Amino acid sequence: MKRFIALLLLFAIALLSFVSCAKERYDALYVVDDNDNGLTFSVRGSGTRSKQITVKRGEELLWAKKVSVKKDVGTLGGHYGFEVLDLNFDGSTDFMIVNEVAGDCRSYICFLWDAEKGDYIQSKELTGLCNVKSDGERKAIFGFTHTYETEEAYADVPASSITTDAATKYVWKEGALTPEIRVSVTFYSETDRYLYSVAYCDEETKEWNEAYDTERWFTPEEYVQQDLSFLYYFK
Repeated sequence: MKRFIALLLLFAIALLSFVSCAKERYDALYVVDDNDNGLTFSVRGSGTRSKQITVKRGEELLWAKKVSVKKDVGTLGGHYGFEVLDLNFDGSTDFMIVNEVAGDCRSYICFLWDAEKGDYIQSKELTGLCNVKSDGERKAIFGFTHTYETEEAYADVPASSITTDAATKYVWKEGALTPEIRVSVTFYSETDRYLYSVAYCDEETKEWNEAYDTERWFTPEEYVQQDLSFLYYFK
């Protein structure tokens, strides 16, 4: 009997803890109304720093979660890097928020609606991707990477660097975010040349297979004449 009472007390404490966490905190910084579902999504924080996301229906608070966003993210044009959209193309409303900015790259914290759990769940697969774009027509997610490598000078060989910008197309397969195709441009400072290439991901091995027949080399003059808007889709 004592053990049963102790378990009830622990359950009550846990429930109270959950309820106490589900509160609006901080100031409302940015609000998005989802009129189709009667929901209001709010970014809350202090100053220009986002610290919490809430979801309400009317005056009823349905969901609240603290988020870790770096201070230098700021307002990002007034929307704080917050978007309400369908990220897995199941017809439900999801959302994401920028948590870090580094040059052209913006990484995100992404939440997906889980109908079975009746809850917004943070997506491990989407969270951390840079420059996330949801394409409803193609039912695809796009992500961007920027890498920079350097090689120190030695003997008579000068220092050099290799810079790669890549855009990757992902699709959802059986609930898993699967990379499908990657387009990249790599600059080699040693030769002052750009390499454009396309690679396809093998579903079984998860390895990238370069399509060598698509490779093209450009001089700096030729590079600036290319239309690479598909690679820099987020600009």
